[in-house]
Amino acid sequence: MELLFRREQTAGQLGRVHFKLWGKIELDEDEQAIVKRYKFDEAVLLQGFQPLLVRKSALIGGVMFVVVFAILAFNWSTTGGFIVALIAGGGFGYWYFHENRETIFVRDLMHGRNFICPSVIELAREEARLADMVSYLRQVMESAKHWDGTERLAVEALPKDEARQVMIRGF
Repeated sequence: MELLFRREQTAGQLGRVHFKLWGKIELDEDEQAIVKRYKFDEAVLLQGFQPLLVRKSALIGGVMFVVVFAILAFNWSTTGGFIVALIAGGGFGYWYFHENRETIFVRDLMHGRNFICPSVIELAREEARLADMVSYLRQVMESAKHWDGTERLAVEALPKDEARQVMIRGF
């Protein structure tokens, strides 16, 4: 397994520089077989909860719907314009959400994904975070090769005070 990075920087608004990081993992044939067998491509490497992103995506999709409908309502029938505007608004909102979501699936890295970073420091952090995630994935995939069979794990009793703390904490 190899992790590929490509870095870009572009001039943003008011002369500010924006950084873009593209990351992708390349798998050999054995690793691809493991991914296919266990459906690792559907696995979540990082779960991000972003309720504001959902609202913003819906708002942007709604604005796109209104703009497209306003343009097409004069040239097409109202029904045709509505359907096309609905598809355009929904598609744009969907695209915006997936471009800005924090949740990272294994398939994102298998196909390559862009990450927008406001500074070079954030770019370095994102690289390190992706390297850690891919390292974790690599170890899980390696252990998947040996999931068959039975394993015996000895569980010894803890001293009284430690046992009490375990019971209070739960797992």
